[in-house]
Amino acid sequence: MIMSMDVAEKFVSRIQKSNDNLSSIITVHLFCENAINKLIEKEARRVNKTGSNDSYIPIENSAYGIKLYFAYSIDLIGEKLYENLRLLNFWRNRVAHDVHTEIKDLPMDFHVFDENAKKLSSDMEEKDLIIALAVATYVELHLYITKEYNISL
Repeated sequence: MIMSMDVAEKFVSRIQKSNDNLSSIITVHLFCENAINKLIEKEARRVNKTGSNDSYIPIENSAYGIKLYFAYSIDLIGEKLYENLRLLNFWRNRVAHDVHTEIKDLPMDFHVFDENAKKLSSDMEEKDLIIALAVATYVELHLYITKEYNISL
């Protein structure tokens, strides 16, 4: 199963064009949050608004961490993917709130799902770290929800 070409092209283009690795971390996070939103939108139970035929999912307006925990707690995603996405959120919060963050000082204990994928290591060049981060989080999330839930991003 591969990513839809449209989303894959947008994602790769944004990561490659960025000369700012801190911005790239935020971009990976945004793509992951979009995928989680799509997953929740498709799989979460909808409720009726009072006096309306519309339905909504209150969790959709929550912070990333809450949506992520919700998806994990109702078994929409597995533990290793959840841990990677939670660690991505830690990275995102660090770089968004401290512009002096050194990427190589952040925790690197992401799970690797593909034996051919690189494990994150502080010995890597920063751009390679961003690519490995993207694979461990967004690419894995995208592949998983496309395969398991037939969601097109």
